[in-house]
Amino acid sequence: MNPFELRTKLLEMAADHLKRQHEINCDFAKETFSEMIKTGQAIQQDYQKYMPKMYTFEDVVKEAQKLYGFVNNAK
Repeated sequence: MNPFELRTKLLEMAADHLKRQHEINCDFAKETFSEMIKTGQAIQQDYQKYMPKMYTFEDVVKEAQKLYGFVNNAK
């Protein structure tokens, strides 16, 4: 694998990791809010406050750099 392929693979892995993490956090938040609705708690203003924010391209690059650091130090 050449360096370009390695970087591409690391970016893919980082994006996949962040995507899955975001999905898990959103599922958890939705389940929590569903339970709050069932118990009659007011959540309208809290929904936006606690719902996870979508990751950015910068987050993907940062995660890929962490992974690359691992590869770089694994000598």
